[in-house]
Amino acid sequence: MNSYKLYDKKIFWIIREKKRQIKLRFNIFKFQTTQKFDFEKENLSYSRFYLFAFLKNITRAIIYVVFLFTVEYFTQLLYNKNASFLPIEVTKIITLVPKPSYPDSNDSVTQFISLIASVSGVLLALFYPILATIASTGYAKVNSSIRNLIFIEPVTQNYLRKLAFLTSYSILTLLLITFGYTPGNLVLLVLLFLSLISLFSLLRLGAGVYNLFEPDTLLNIVNKDIRENIKNATIKSVYWNNPSFQNHFRGKAEKNIDKIRLIIELSFDAVLINKQSFLNTISQTYSLLNYYSLQKSKIPVKSKWFKNKDYHRSFFETNDHIRQTSINTKTYVQSTVDANLLWFEEEIFEILNELGKKLIKTSNYEITSEYLLKSMNTLQFYGYKFEFKPAYKLLSENLFVAKNSFLKIKHNSYKESKANFILAETFVRSLANFQISFFNAIEELTVENFNNEIIKINWSKKESIYESKLPKHLYSHLEKYHSNIENEIAIEGKKITPDWYIIQHCTAEYLILIEKEFTQALSQLDKFVNPLIDKSKEKKDFLTVSFLCHLALESTSKIEFRISRIATLVDSFDRNNLYKGNFRWSKIDIPKFKEKLYSVREAIIFETSNNIEKICSVNWDEEYPDIFGRSFSILSEELNNCLYEKDLTKFKNLFTPFLKSSLTAFYSLNSRYKEKYIHPLAIAYQIHIELFQITGLCYIYTELTGISFWNTAIEIWNENNFSKTEIEIFTSSYAFYKNDKLGVGHNFHENNNRSKNIIEFVNSNQINTNHFKKSIISKYLTDNSYRENDYEEIFLEFYLLTFIDAKDSAIYLSKGNQRNLFNKILRITKE
Repeated sequence: MNSYKLYDKKIFWIIREKKRQIKLRFNIFKFQTTQKFDFEKENLSYSRFYLFAFLKNITRAIIYVVFLFTVEYFTQLLYNKNASFLPIEVTKIITLVPKPSYPDSNDSVTQFISLIASVSGVLLALFYPILATIASTGYAKVNSSIRNLIFIEPVTQNYLRKLAFLTSYSILTLLLITFGYTPGNLVLLVLLFLSLISLFSLLRLGAGVYNLFEPDTLLNIVNKDIRENIKNATIKSVYWNNPSFQNHFRGKAEKNIDKIRLIIELSFDAVLINKQSFLNTISQTYSLLNYYSLQKSKIPVKSKWFKNKDYHRSFFETNDHIRQTSINTKTYVQSTVDANLLWFEEEIFEILNELGKKLIKTSNYEITSEYLLKSMNTLQFYGYKFEFKPAYKLLSENLFVAKNSFLKIKHNSYKESKANFILAETFVRSLANFQISFFNAIEELTVENFNNEIIKINWSKKESIYESKLPKHLYSHLEKYHSNIENEIAIEGKKITPDWYIIQHCTAEYLILIEKEFTQALSQLDKFVNPLIDKSKEKKDFLTVSFLCHLALESTSKIEFRISRIATLVDSFDRNNLYKGNFRWSKIDIPKFKEKLYSVREAIIFETSNNIEKICSVNWDEEYPDIFGRSFSILSEELNNCLYEKDLTKFKNLFTPFLKSSLTAFYSLNSRYKEKYIHPLAIAYQIHIELFQITGLCYIYTELTGISFWNTAIEIWNENNFSKTEIEIFTSSYAFYKNDKLGVGHNFHENNNRSKNIIEFVNSNQINTNHFKKSIISKYLTDNSYRENDYEEIFLEFYLLTFIDAKDSAIYLSKGNQRNLFNKILRITKE
């Protein structure tokens, strides 16, 4: 008989239903034995539950005391029977040990045990009023569920439990004495030992009682309970595939989330008094999110742990059937109900959102920045686990806090901008950490690892899907395959769908995921960094504007570094595409991505250029970071790239603000450091030499390409009317560089790189250097000794010496700093 005919038999479905009911009842029984307290509290009457709990504890106390008396009785019998065989020394020691002598010691023993019972009873009676006082004063205005947490705090609860058992042990011992059972040394010493432990524990616990005022202490209790609820919803629990239990654990978690909300509100109310307690509550909240992120991949996609959510669709995005139904019935398009996989994160983020609004009103940047810093590890978790939606939500919440916490600047100075620096850096670094962890996760999941994770799935066990290390976005597809394979085995007696087909489908879905999220890495800069830049402009904080641009450029550099590596990794997945056309096979469009990356980077470069004149005269005072210096180096490098890439328009746009800001910064640096160093030009010379060298390069690239870089640069220089004093300073900078810094100065390294770029430019453009043998630039095209490539001299000879005042200044240059060509020009100018 074919197996599929079994489905036509009524008895088959009856047996199947009975089997399901037996399995459900077994799980209920198992849950009752392991989670007795919570389950009984939810489902049984309080009187029945507490009566059972009391009887259980009383029974434990009786068994413990009876056990001690029994051990002591049999030990005494064993000693009396074998005393003659023991060594004489041991017998003497045992004889010397003091022992109660009944009936003479009966009253003393009774008084001793009564004292223990009295003291432990008094401590027990006093401790609860103390806790009640704490609860009624420190937490008078909060929900009773929060006050009750004080009484279930683990350390306190453990101490009170031990104290109650000590009291019960003493009372039961007195009862046994009344019945004529006399305790010996073992019972008395155990009671003494427990009493001393209780007394000295009180000293330690008494100092910690006031910790119960700390909200983070209570939050730790709540988080522990939520972690248990989360764990019970995963495949590691026996209830993982039971909807009733899944729904039950979710309900408990929701109640605890409400407690988290109340506790965080409590901690914020005292944030200015006890900042550390508040930050501890935030740390614990993010730690809970981290734990959930790790465990979430082990929760089935269709688990009732995930709350249902109504999804409303527009009339214009529905199919023909739904449209026609809406038209015929004159009704709206009905919403669909589906599992909300982000309900837990959304609940926590809602709490953080309310908290963020309150933080903004405090205007305390230190607390706000530390608050933002706490989320960094969580974002790393999200990046590693491909949790993009909660990551974007968290980044949006943090952006709101950071943006609205920026302070308005009256004077453009480091002192006023410091708060905004910290907020900006904390936020942008957290965004970068999210991206880096995402890139690392992609690179770790190679095609071999990916295939192995699918191959090792045991299709007869659904939970094995969630034990794999694949992104959880693929679990819904794997669940469908599990259902299909389950039917195949039931009907055909074996698995029909081959592994290669499953691998191919999952690979296609995985590549779509990578392509989508990798390309969004750039849009994240626009979405999360640009609003901060705009806010900084609004607050007139131009230092923070430039600082944000620098951080954004750092992020683009990291993304650019990953492009080729991740593209190569994605290409390796092509081996899984055995039958072309079955699924949409996505790949990262590298040229398009690089083009987009270039446009993002260019926008940041121009923002840096537009802002540099506003920060060039800011007093640095050796504080982190050197914002003008960084902007100066960025634009200097970009100007060199403009020459190499023959981009005259970009060069003109960048060189104008670069020149004006550099001249202003030179005088600022020169006056600030002239007393700190032996020579007043020890730092400031770099700016002039950089300007001279870039302008000299313009002449060389103009000769090589015919593009008017030189004339453009000279026009920009001519916009400044230089005095005789300024020209003398120009010449002094050049002389200082030649005399003291040539070969060791900062500009020497940059100059070597420019020389290499020229040789590379000549080779890549196949320029015939023989055409320039009689030109002044021939030396720069053929000489491999970069030490002699002094591009600043071209600027001096062909521009600066056109000023009459410059001729007199040039005469005072030492002979060692004048080349033959330089002397020739001097002679011509004299004549």
